[in-house]
Amino acid sequence: MNVLLAGGGTGGHVYPALAVAEALHRRDPAARVLFVGSRGGMEASLVPAAGVPFVGLAVRAPRSRAPVRLAVSAASVVASLAQAVAVVARFAPDAIIATGGIAALPAVIAGALQGTPVVVIEGNAVPGRTNRILARFSRVVAVSSDEAAQGLPAGRTVVTGLPIRREIYTASREEGRKAFGLDPGRRTVLIIGGSQGAVRLNRAAEEAVARLASRGDLQVIHQVGGGWDGAGPARPPAGAIAGIRYVRVPYLERIGAAYACADAVVSRCGANALAEITACGLPAILVPYPYAADDHQARNARRLVGAGGAVLVPDAQLTGEVLAGEIAALFDRPGRLETLGAAARGQGCPDAADRVVALVAGLAQASPQEVRG
Repeated sequence: MNVLLAGGGTGGHVYPALAVAEALHRRDPAARVLFVGSRGGMEASLVPAAGVPFVGLAVRAPRSRAPVRLAVSAASVVASLAQAVAVVARFAPDAIIATGGIAALPAVIAGALQGTPVVVIEGNAVPGRTNRILARFSRVVAVSSDEAAQGLPAGRTVVTGLPIRREIYTASREEGRKAFGLDPGRRTVLIIGGSQGAVRLNRAAEEAVARLASRGDLQVIHQVGGGWDGAGPARPPAGAIAGIRYVRVPYLERIGAAYACADAVVSRCGANALAEITACGLPAILVPYPYAADDHQARNARRLVGAGGAVLVPDAQLTGEVLAGEIAALFDRPGRLETLGAAARGQGCPDAADRVVALVAGLAQASPQEVRG
């Protein structure tokens, strides 16, 4: 089976595609996979590093809603169409899987023109703008919840969960402790603001660590993102701070190892992050990014919080004092971690990538008439 993956621009669009590629090769080692994205996006480095063949197109994300930038981005999509048509014709995919981002548009349009079945993956509770367009060319849209189906073409959605890589939930606790130099006698808080970090969350996290300085039973792994130099002189140094231990990294190269040794997570609410947290069955303190498109992070968090698997802290209320209090409450109330963790695991779909692959295999085996409906 030949499968073309299309998407990019953010890790949230790249990593689900890599998870699907991984699942495809587990199912069929002879499967051929090609990733088509933007040659200027992060996929241009992440995908080849994962061992997946990559073709970069001239398509560019707008980076803002300014009319000029939108026009330039639209022009880049048009300019990439001829290349995408040639790539699709040469690779002859049995199906195209689009994970989102404007980088997916040329390949999806090219595939639809050539009669190739398209599957779109949407992980957010509110479908993104580009995915709403991609869905019009799709045979099926794989979603994480029934809520997301409400904004997509009727009759085309299937709830699969959002694909995540096996490394996310298969690392051992001991492996995680060794990777970050942690004390096996302490409990661990993992703080993640996304691959680019989150200024407000980083600032609150550093203040929270300082407020929890006397806690000799705790240690913190804090992913701060690229370019974060701290809030100023009050920034806690890495290492031991009085009783608490603080490990500060710009980026988690081994995110699975970090989850494996964590007892609780503090995170923004991107679809990828929530899929990973629930697959690992970890209790979480969630801080939705308030400026996300269509407020989708708050909507993403709502389902997990409603199921009893997480605590919600609105960004407007986020301070170091509030965060320190929520962290302390998780660890100091008997049974609290276990209750939230069990509820979180109940919302997880660690086999989502295999579900998507099964869906695609079914489409690839259908006759052209069945695929076109």
